[in-house]
Amino acid sequence: MTSDGHFPSCDELEALSDSGFALAIQLLGRHEDAADVVQDALCKLVHSGHYRRHKGPARVWFLKVVRNGALDAVRRRRPNDDEAVANLPAGTKPPDVAAELGELTVILRCQLESLPVAQREIILLRDFHDLSYGEIAKVLGVASGTVMSRLHRARNALRQRMNKYLQ
Repeated sequence: MTSDGHFPSCDELEALSDSGFALAIQLLGRHEDAADVVQDALCKLVHSGHYRRHKGPARVWFLKVVRNGALDAVRRRRPNDDEAVANLPAGTKPPDVAAELGELTVILRCQLESLPVAQREIILLRDFHDLSYGEIAKVLGVASGTVMSRLHRARNALRQRMNKYLQ
């Protein structure tokens, strides 16, 4: 139960869990670690009463808790303990286009994963989780202007890494 006495519905918890798991798996690359982080975040939401509805959307608060948990998990890892994120499923494109897009997707995912965590997470929050600059600022605990400049630098870094594959 949250501090305002509101108990999240099953649908609300499922939506938060799905969104949080997507972020955690993107940051951590391991299903087990992501599941642990989301479970901890759900426990904080339901049992601790830390979330306060008047401070903003539950999704933003929840993603911040998931992000912090994922960063803690990354810090606890040994340097060579990373596993690759599962390949994205191929669409219904013609085989040659699907193969080319599949290769490009793998390259993009590898390049995204090789970015520093701060750059990777800001791209994931904006481009994969579709958070606004203000929401990202709340998740990261920074000013909106900082979000814009960090996102710009992160996208430029990713673009530079991808240029050799797109020419």
